[in-house]
Amino acid sequence: MARRPRRPTAERLRRRALAHLERHPTSRAHLERLMLRRALPEAALFDVDPEEVRGLVRALLDDLERLRLLDDDRFAEGRARRAIARGTAPRRVTAALAAKGVDADTVARALGAVGEEIGDPAWQAALGYARRRRLGPWRGPASPGEDTAETRRRELAVMARAGFDYATARRLVSLEAGDEVPDAF
Repeated sequence: MARRPRRPTAERLRRRALAHLERHPTSRAHLERLMLRRALPEAALFDVDPEEVRGLVRALLDDLERLRLLDDDRFAEGRARRAIARGTAPRRVTAALAAKGVDADTVARALGAVGEEIGDPAWQAALGYARRRRLGPWRGPASPGEDTAETRRRELAVMARAGFDYATARRLVSLEAGDEVPDAF
């Protein structure tokens, strides 16, 4: 069943924003895009000035920030922490946050905060990725006749495609099963 369009009022916009924030933490820019994507076509149906709707959305977002229900710093730090723990390269984290409308300074602060907690984010992400993909020290014993150099070259390519820098990938891939894996790069 399709949603029935409704006149975009301040109260309706507030309910929509709060309903979205209950389910999904998000950035200000992303929430603004979501709100306008639905409210502007509705405004056109009811002959409401689009600038009035934009003003209502901006005022709503300012209010949500003032109430600390919308916080780009907290959003970026949480997303970065989860992504690094999952093994996502910091470059990919930066790109994903930028796609959600988070500015570069906020992303840098978020990665810095994560780095203060866990050490080098790139190394910690590489460890998580390699563990999950069974690369480097988690690759298992080599099969008879298997070319170790070729295996490492393939693993370097896998790490590069995942967004890890060459130095980090090379250091991790050079580790063998049973080697002690350093906590920091």
